[in-house]
Amino acid sequence: MKRQKLAIFLILVLGVLLLGASAVRGQTNSSTKKQAKSPTPAPSAACAAGQMRCVTQQQRMDAATRAAVLRSGQVPTKGAAAPAAAPAARSMALPSAAPLMTGCPTPVMSPGVTPDYMSGCVANYANSPLPVTTPVPGGYPAYVSGGLRKFIDPLPNIPVAVPDTKTYPGSDYYEISLIEYQQQLHSDLPNKTLLRGYVQTNNGTDASGNNTIAPAPVQYLGPIIVARKNIPVRVKFTNALPLTGAPDQFGQDGNLFIPVDTSVMGSGMGPDGMHSYSQNRSGIHLHGGNTPWISDGTPHQWTTPAGETTPYPKGVSVQDVPDMVVPGSTSPPGQMTFYYTNQQSARLMFYHDHAYGITRLNVYAGVAAGYLLEDPIEQTLVNGGTITPPVGSPVTVPAGTIPATQIPLVIQDKTFIPTPDQLMAQDPTWNWGPKDASGNFLTGNLWFPHVYMPNQNPSDVSGVNAMGRWDWGPWFWPPMDPSTLKQGEIPCPTPFNVTQTCPGTPNPSLVPEAFMDTPLVNGAAYPYLQVDPKPYRLRILNASNDRTLNLSL
Repeated sequence: MKRQKLAIFLILVLGVLLLGASAVRGQTNSSTKKQAKSPTPAPSAACAAGQMRCVTQQQRMDAATRAAVLRSGQVPTKGAAAPAAAPAARSMALPSAAPLMTGCPTPVMSPGVTPDYMSGCVANYANSPLPVTTPVPGGYPAYVSGGLRKFIDPLPNIPVAVPDTKTYPGSDYYEISLIEYQQQLHSDLPNKTLLRGYVQTNNGTDASGNNTIAPAPVQYLGPIIVARKNIPVRVKFTNALPLTGAPDQFGQDGNLFIPVDTSVMGSGMGPDGMHSYSQNRSGIHLHGGNTPWISDGTPHQWTTPAGETTPYPKGVSVQDVPDMVVPGSTSPPGQMTFYYTNQQSARLMFYHDHAYGITRLNVYAGVAAGYLLEDPIEQTLVNGGTITPPVGSPVTVPAGTIPATQIPLVIQDKTFIPTPDQLMAQDPTWNWGPKDASGNFLTGNLWFPHVYMPNQNPSDVSGVNAMGRWDWGPWFWPPMDPSTLKQGEIPCPTPFNVTQTCPGTPNPSLVPEAFMDTPLVNGAAYPYLQVDPKPYRLRILNASNDRTLNLSL
């Protein structure tokens, strides 16, 4: 039978994968303390009194009618009369239904400036590089260049860590460092993607009991640690990221190369209004592990690199494994120690960063790797034999009850910085990551949302923001108490409305969730896998920030 080509088709569905520290997820842009002031009227009364700007029920009904008209293809343009069934339309046009309205200024890259929230001219949300096409007879587009073709790159094999069984007898010992590096994640991307990731730095033990087996070089989602039930794993972790203010070979200075909202707890200002936390903090959390608290890798168990100038070189909860440091001392600057009992059944897990305030960002940037735990029952199901359950009679199973050949599939979603012209049209205030000699942000590096685009727009007759993605409390119904806001509305005039206001959200801003447009499997976009006609066991792990998955073959 011929070898068959198995394409890994991913049907990605909206949802939430709770990943990372709860302290940094779902944050709102609100103050933690309310200022003393006169009682605030109920939302409905405040709206009626003009003390709050609210999207009314009538506006929502009008917007629903207008949306139905837009979906039908009857797209009103600026200055044109709307159909009788819809409210008078001044400036809305869905980008998926028609070109942007006439009168929009020519896009200009303006990194770091206040975004255009409300004009409907810009989405402030990028897509991975889009293909260039040309029309052909019949009205169909023909591919010219660009974009990311599907199923042209093979599924990568993730490197496996090699255990040192000599240094700590009875345990598997690994020395793992965190570094910045680049890797090609799709052959159509013109540049390698800048990433953060783990790499093993110590040799493994050979059959003669000597530490001679060299570890694999750095690779995305590696190295996978293969552990055995009841055999402890020990890790010495070294944070080898660049120091703040000291550019590395990629031009990065210790800060993350994706947006960081420093108003989020743990992302910026330190305790009691002190110095800010650095963005090169990291640690290790074994996701799904039955782990002693001193090695859990909580949000407050992290370290900065050795030599970092900061009043917070390590998290307040850092504890060393007692027999992995000199008695009475602690691990050196930039290092931590971890002990995993592996006293649980077989499973595929992963270890990742868990630093306070930046967990989601570090994981998106690549700080994650696989952890495969095996146990005797699982091995019996592979090799055949007798299984004795805790209750009941022994059971004999044949070899191959589960396939011996395993294929790990670690799935994530990413968006890559598009070409300079596409980035300028989609997200002109983007301001993160390396640039080329012409000053353009490098196509192929990671993109991440940074502009809080509200669904509502009280200044528009429709009450709706054409480019909106998320609700903003004061304009939602029922509206939130304005006294809880850290920053209320701010002026943001557009060419179509000089009195326009916008939410006073930070710039850059955290967003409630983000679903990226490109699936990665084992660190490759749209890979394929060549297989033989035999059983395989797929070990699937969803390591996305927010997205849930519905998979099919």
